[in-house]
Amino acid sequence: MYPGLGRDETTTFEPYSAFDIPADLRELHGRYDVEATARRVRNFRYAEEWMMMAMGGWLATVPEMPVKTGLGKIIWEGAKAADEFGKRLPELRCGRKAVNESVASNEGFAGFIQDVTEPERPDLTIEKLAGVFDVLKPHLVEAYQKHMRETDAITDAPTVEILDEVVRKTERHIAWGREVLDRLCDTDAKRERRRKRVSELTATLRACGGVTGDIGDRDPGLH
Repeated sequence: MYPGLGRDETTTFEPYSAFDIPADLRELHGRYDVEATARRVRNFRYAEEWMMMAMGGWLATVPEMPVKTGLGKIIWEGAKAADEFGKRLPELRCGRKAVNESVASNEGFAGFIQDVTEPERPDLTIEKLAGVFDVLKPHLVEAYQKHMRETDAITDAPTVEILDEVVRKTERHIAWGREVLDRLCDTDAKRERRRKRVSELTATLRACGGVTGDIGDRDPGLH
């Protein structure tokens, strides 16, 4: 019985402590130290920034109005993701240069990004969208989920929180992009253009090891 000061204040429920809370079942361990985490966050920001800039540039060359309007919000959310990654970097004890500049994991991934952003002509909407929504964004989701599984769930909790939010939004982006591509690819010839684009970019992505440069051929994000 909780000892109140008077008869009216005496309660009938069991006493409890402010510390009677569920145990934290997370374990204090992880695959990445602070330096490795900072490097990966910089890699993630690099991908988000370039993807955002590419889609922003495409707005002027995409003739399909529904694609233009749909890309607008996706670009904005990509900018927010890049910004959140940037805010995380000072917390990981990065130097000023590291905070201000995003970096690719290697030259191969930088080349892959250039391949994704290459289509410019108005008649290449399929190639533009396939590179982002069939290849790059699905790969990023897998890479983000991999980091969340393998990092320290306690000391790297801020990164996990950022990635969890980015993944949920990116999955919505992928669903939208693939629905648009399904509608655009209404002939065998157009479907073949999409298939060829995906095949070529996936091979390039696999060869460079993905956004962090260390993802092998067996990773589901590279298939």
